[in-house]
Amino acid sequence: TYGTPVEGSLTEARGKRAHQRISNEIVQLCEIIERNGSVRNITDHSLGEMTFGDLFERYTCISNKVVGILLRGRKHGFLDFPGEMLFQRRDDDVVIVLKASSRELRERQREMKQYYDEDNNNKETKFDWGNCI
Repeated sequence: TYGTPVEGSLTEARGKRAHQRISNEIVQLCEIIERNGSVRNITDHSLGEMTFGDLFERYTCISNKVVGILLRGRKHGFLDFPGEMLFQRRDDDVVIVLKASSRELRERQREMKQYYDEDNNNKETKFDWGNCI
């Protein structure tokens, strides 16, 4: 199909490794919110929250891609925040809400591990491009 690498190619292997790195960063970011954020009312299904300013300060020592990882995490329903984009200083008070625990994310990541294995010859399972966790 158009836009997907040839099966078994080096491009496919690099893409799968990139998906794995992104998944790891999403989990790591969620762990930071879980450990350092404040817990709020569980009735709205949130597990914790942290302001963008606090998260940016803590996470940029790990990665400079904090906004991209936040957007990817929101796309997959693990995080939530208002607006389309976040900017340092302007959006420091915007609250990032955690919707899935890092434990749940790690579990899902383990289930998806088979897709990242380059040696996986199980043709019944199909790697889902664009779905990182």
